[in-house]
Amino acid sequence: MNVFDCIPSDFFNCLSSTSNSRIYSDCLEQIFEQYDKEVTFRLPRSQLRDVLALFLLENHLELDDESTSLQTASIGNDAAGAVLRKFCSCGWLEEELDDATFEKYIVMTDNGIALAEFLQKLKMPSTPEFSSYILNILNRFSHPDKEQKDAPYSLTLKPTFNDAKALSSSLKKLSTSIKKIIETMLHEGTLVSLTENIIQYCDGDFIKEYSRLVKQQNIHLYRNYITKELEKLKEEQNLNALTENLMQEEPLDRNEAQAKILEMIDSAKKFLHDDYNKIMEDIKQKINTYIRIAIARERMLQNKGFDLRGNVEQSVRYLISEKNSKELQNLYNLQKYEFIDQTSISYPRKNQNILQNTETEYVELSEEERLRQKALIEEESSNPYSKEEMKKYLEFWEQHSTDKKIDNRNLPCKTKEEILSALAAISYAKENGFTVEVMNDYIESEKFMIRHWSAEKK
Repeated sequence: MNVFDCIPSDFFNCLSSTSNSRIYSDCLEQIFEQYDKEVTFRLPRSQLRDVLALFLLENHLELDDESTSLQTASIGNDAAGAVLRKFCSCGWLEEELDDATFEKYIVMTDNGIALAEFLQKLKMPSTPEFSSYILNILNRFSHPDKEQKDAPYSLTLKPTFNDAKALSSSLKKLSTSIKKIIETMLHEGTLVSLTENIIQYCDGDFIKEYSRLVKQQNIHLYRNYITKELEKLKEEQNLNALTENLMQEEPLDRNEAQAKILEMIDSAKKFLHDDYNKIMEDIKQKINTYIRIAIARERMLQNKGFDLRGNVEQSVRYLISEKNSKELQNLYNLQKYEFIDQTSISYPRKNQNILQNTETEYVELSEEERLRQKALIEEESSNPYSKEEMKKYLEFWEQHSTDKKIDNRNLPCKTKEEILSALAAISYAKENGFTVEVMNDYIESEKFMIRHWSAEKK
């Protein structure tokens, strides 16, 4: 189905008008604001007419359209009424007559509402909160309610797919907007405009949302759990429930419904594991590019017009002028070289330092002091998280486990030192002769959160 099959043929005529397109778009915005204040998209015609008439008079706007009779109704209520009739003819509005009061009402159509919202987004684009998409998906899987179990497709899979798709689209827009800012850097001609551009970049709303998204307590910890829950939806019982719910929502047979559900699950998983990393890496690379260009551009603008060779040449010409001695003039051969630059200047060689013998007084330590210093040095050089210490650590817990398999759920992880010991142990496990198995879940311990793992002697 084509989009023009869903809208009237004259739907875009008001915006394509070369003379009144700006007035029509402003009038549509005024009408939409009136509806936005009410509980319904149905208002008296007289109210909208007065609002449009006041707007046209305050801004001294006049309609100009030779193809209609609008030229005879250029101001006041006549112009406002003409605008309402024009909007009704193109399908933005509909006029109704109340059966009880016989008063005329104006109803905004679905297509008119969609157009007004689209124009508002073009005029004042809003920046979404990136992390909210992930949190919505997480809460949907972590705390399912009875309604979700009764309608798993409508209340679980479909909104999850929409959130993943919206996050992907928002991150792509962010990447594109950063690229546009980088392109403007190449045309900055003054330090003032360059500084304003950098301030605008640093104060941009998308920077804050980006920083909240890349924090450790977000998608990096949640997406494994979300992916695991998405994979559970492919189980036979869950898949049948999703298929039944989708067949109730849309006119599809069982095979088509299952194919659509599997495609939505795979698409959401692909974004969380592959596309997300690629998009974030692209954004990070562009941010680094922007910073490098800003620094290089600032240095170039600071040195703009600074001619070192010209300054050196003027200074030398003054030195060898007739006002100075001939001995000084003979030092420079300007008859052979037309100018002097940095390559023609011989810098003086740095004098080598003269080596001298040095004497240092020392005091012989007693046996007790030597032992004390030796103990201090050994204490400073000791590493409680070394490879050897971690081997003893793993062997100790292996002896205290029933199946000779070390699970970090059984390890002490209350203090910072215990957490570091567990992390160092898994880091040196393979080198110390242990096989490591990493799980998808995490272990929380007060302020710390580490990955679940197990180790076993080879």
